Amino acid sequence: MQSTPDYDFRHHLRDTILLLGGRREIADLLTKSMDLSINPGDLGALRAYNVELLNGVKDRFSRLNTFRIRTDER
Repeated sequence: MQSTPDYDFRHHLRDTILLLGGRREIADLLTKSMDLSINPGDLGALRAYNVELLNGVKDRFSRLNTFRIRTDER
């Protein structure tokens, strides 16, 4: 099988999602999309995952100002 730039792009993007800590079922949607078999439920799951990620980032940003650095007083 000869690979195409489109196939290679999706393959590497899937790996990138996994390396960045994305869920496997989300990364596997890229493979599923190569067969043109994405359905409305898949799209809904991806949108929900994006909202989850966005809310996680907002929570981390809101906690940034609550960190305190303590120094060792020797």
